[in-house]
Amino acid sequence: MLEKLAEQKNQESQFTKLLTAHRRQLYAFIYSLLADHADAEDVYQRCSMIMWEKFDQYDSSCDFLPWAMGIAFYEVKNFQRVSSRDRHHFSEQLLEQLFACMSTHKNDHSTQMLSLEKCLKSLRQKDLWLVQQVYWERRKCSAVAEEIGMKINALYDRVGRIRSQLKDCVRRRVAEVEHV
Repeated sequence: MLEKLAEQKNQESQFTKLLTAHRRQLYAFIYSLLADHADAEDVYQRCSMIMWEKFDQYDSSCDFLPWAMGIAFYEVKNFQRVSSRDRHHFSEQLLEQLFACMSTHKNDHSTQMLSLEKCLKSLRQKDLWLVQQVYWERRKCSAVAEEIGMKINALYDRVGRIRSQLKDCVRRRVAEVEHV
């Protein structure tokens, strides 16, 4: 009995670590197929529950993300089927093509994400705070501008420069990885 509880606790811990480590990538994958944050969040939550229910089928010698993306792909298709009355959804055929394309470019995406993380760490503290407020917290630019006492157009310009800086940094880092 105690062994079973310890095994279940270990499995819960392993699942939580894997899901937490890949949350952003999995959410980005789902969002790229749905293009709506509310729908993507709903599907992500359902996927998390399904993955937990099926976690005993997961082969720990394989990467977690492709396994999770496979479940997410079918859950997106299910979501699309249920909500097919809305004309703003991708066709099932297009979803399958996107999934195939994304699966083959998984390593490229991982390299880009790692590069982005390093580039974000190299930003000045003020610039990182702006990125967090605008992109991660999804605050309105007008509210952020007001909070820091900046005109909205100046904020747009600054955020645009930060994005360009990050884009250039990511390109350089990815190029360095590809040349190694």
